[in-house]
Amino acid sequence: MNFSKKMNLVFIACLSVIEVAFFILILFFGNLPNMHVVSYISIVVCFLFSLFFVFQSHKYLIPIGLFFTLLADLFLVLLGNEELRVYGMLFFMMVQFIYGFYLLKHDLKHKTPTLIIRISLMVVLLGIGIIVLKEKTDFLCVFSLIYLANLVSNIIACCFNLKRYYLFFIALLLFFMCDIYTGLVIADGTYLHYVENGFFYHLVNLDFNITWLFYIPSQTLIAIYTNALQSQN
Repeated sequence: MNFSKKMNLVFIACLSVIEVAFFILILFFGNLPNMHVVSYISIVVCFLFSLFFVFQSHKYLIPIGLFFTLLADLFLVLLGNEELRVYGMLFFMMVQFIYGFYLLKHDLKHKTPTLIIRISLMVVLLGIGIIVLKEKTDFLCVFSLIYLANLVSNIIACCFNLKRYYLFFIALLLFFMCDIYTGLVIADGTYLHYVENGFFYHLVNLDFNITWLFYIPSQTLIAIYTNALQSQN
């Protein structure tokens, strides 16, 4: 094993240990002061580690996606103002566009089916959203639906070449689970009204941080995935 590979393993191990520490802090000590800052720092760390790997691979799209994730979380996590959610979702939508472009660029063999799936999902989800929400449809809703359509499209695109993208696939799947739960929480009282004591009511009122249960592993795996880019064409 050459020195470069050893260093990569050391950096991956360090990132994993650091993110496990953040994971435990956020999930089990979430009531401590300024935990939103701690949560944001955990994503900053993922981005910084991705920069180490990208300097060797010279493939920048995934780290750029992580940078836009930081911008999204600036509004959604660090500032946490409900009025700023729309900006957070705008940047998250751009994250999935970046990841989608990366997958398209490196898998031209499946360009046509992935584009058809992506466009179809955006049209269908936007149509359903407008029909269901009617006058409640706003920019936050539109950005969220476009974001979701592209996230699902990216997960499907990974499946066309799972041997190559299995790590990215797992990361995006965790991303999806995180966002589905977060969407259900945000929709409560905003777009939807859950029946009291019903399943969704109990789900969104759990005394446990389900969002970050999926989010930290997702972003950590995306950062680690940048290491795998060195061996890809």
